[in-house]
Amino acid sequence: MKKKVLALWAALLLLSLTACGGNSSGGMKSVDQTAPSVPMESPAQNADFSVDSGWNGAPSPEPAAAEEIMAGGSGLPANTKVIYTAEINLETKDFDSASQELADLVNELEGYFESRDLSQGGVRRLTCTIRVPAKNFTALLDRAGETAHVTSRSEYLEDVSEAYYDQEVRLTTQRTKLDRLHELLSKAESMEDIIALETAISDTELQIEYLTGSLRKYDSLIGYSTITLYLQEVYRLSTDEEVPVTFGQRLGAAFSTGLLRGVEGLEDFAISIARNWVSLLILAAIAAAAVLAFRRSRRRRAARMAPPAEGGAAQSPEKGEDTDKK
Repeated sequence: MKKKVLALWAALLLLSLTACGGNSSGGMKSVDQTAPSVPMESPAQNADFSVDSGWNGAPSPEPAAAEEIMAGGSGLPANTKVIYTAEINLETKDFDSASQELADLVNELEGYFESRDLSQGGVRRLTCTIRVPAKNFTALLDRAGETAHVTSRSEYLEDVSEAYYDQEVRLTTQRTKLDRLHELLSKAESMEDIIALETAISDTELQIEYLTGSLRKYDSLIGYSTITLYLQEVYRLSTDEEVPVTFGQRLGAAFSTGLLRGVEGLEDFAISIARNWVSLLILAAIAAAAVLAFRRSRRRRAARMAPPAEGGAAQSPEKGEDTDKK
């Protein structure tokens, strides 16, 4: 009778805890599914974390008070979990100096390069992904614009509060469930009950590990904002022009733009020839050899098809007369 009561209590416990966990979201919500990314005006500091360690090599973010979270002036409620991302395009005529200043800036603002790719073509282009504490997100973007000329800048925020706190509730439920399963295991007597409880404990521990890792990933994305930065080497910086209003201004701007593009096109054409002169020389030599061979072939064909000489033509009638006489 005691065994049946124990088994009944274990079944009721599992059903109740499963029902509690089922009230939350049934599965992990990816960052992209919680809310669409929308342009932001000014990000706030967002470093209120409940998981201790970082993720993917990022330093562990430190907790911050609600007043510090609201200090950014974005108008977001306290404890809102927001992921900040941005994309910025820069151009410079002094590539080495600008790239070194960017590296020093990232180090100064406690960030790090998650990836960095340098293209060494005709002009150099740096593509990198920067992770920086959320409190320094806007500062890095603003100061990066001082190291080089900004051609475009886009900022986004994503509110993941619902998914984050849903994961926290599920994690708390699973930990409570694990404690109660251990209590039942200590009181179990039959081998059948022990095996069933140990299986349930193993499954619960896997759920706890998964939810803990998920929260750590969220903490990393929330605590360290992601900035995709492009730096391109140019010979001439693009300038911001006033929007033409009248027909004369529009026509003048069109002529100016056409002249500028024409000059740039000729420059690019000349540079392309200079860069590929060896290949062009080889192609020219091959083309010249092909033309000479074609002309020689035509001359030989014309020589074979030419009429016989005059002497040969005079001999033909004599042979014809002899033939008639015969």
